[in-house]
Amino acid sequence: MASQAGTSVVDPEARGILLSLLAMGADESALERLDENRRCICGRAWQALLDEDEIARAQRLAAWRAEAVSTLPRGLDRLHPSWILAALEGEPAPIVEIELADLPQPLRATVLGLLGIAVAGAPPIQKVEKCPAAITREVVRVAFGWLAPLCESDCGPLAEGLCALAFDDLVTEATRRGARTVGQSLAGAAPVLRARAMAAAGEPWAQVIAAGSAESRSDAERRIAMAHANANIPNSARTPGERLLHIGLAVLKFELTTEHPGSLHRVAGRLPASLGRAMVGW
Repeated sequence: MASQAGTSVVDPEARGILLSLLAMGADESALERLDENRRCICGRAWQALLDEDEIARAQRLAAWRAEAVSTLPRGLDRLHPSWILAALEGEPAPIVEIELADLPQPLRATVLGLLGIAVAGAPPIQKVEKCPAAITREVVRVAFGWLAPLCESDCGPLAEGLCALAFDDLVTEATRRGARTVGQSLAGAAPVLRARAMAAAGEPWAQVIAAGSAESRSDAERRIAMAHANANIPNSARTPGERLLHIGLAVLKFELTTEHPGSLHRVAGRLPASLGRAMVGW
């Protein structure tokens, strides 16, 4: 367990350094040329590798090598598929084929299905001659590299919990938070105002608004809730549920930005691209 803990947290740069040293047949003394912080990180990881048995060490190094040769951001398959479609948008068919070929098979199948729906009736993508590996890597890097913050950023526990939800469940949770925030903003307000908000929202959100209005909140917390409840909502949000969703996303943006610099990007990557882009300002 100690060895696993020592190597699982090694960042990509440190993994690259260790792989390079091993490929050159260098020993641990080569780490002395690194700065103190990097030397400590690599030194602990080096020792952890030595502490593992031969099979575990070989498996770990194989995984590191596979990651090193991949041009795809780590965790790309955890993003909402609409982000992949956004990356492919406007690309000519031969380039799309190159980009799709490098995706993990399950993700590629999902994206192909979505593309098939989007371009129903269009002629199939024509096969192109195999590109040199260097060109393929650069095409894929340019296509998907900008998505890296959405799937590789460190994050806090709130973001981790939200990212563990299925795509549709995450949207539902954001909508629920929007309804709760509307209720919190109405705490202490005249009953007729709460009744109007509940009637406008409809079920199941009316009950969430009622529960939120019954929560005990300080004046400062209620002011924050009121600010979120009055957030700018795009004209495209026409149904009560859509409006509550955008209020909930404003709440999440505030909470995630406060929690950790990378939390907002990670959760945005689990949302449909049309919603996630607005959250991160892309």
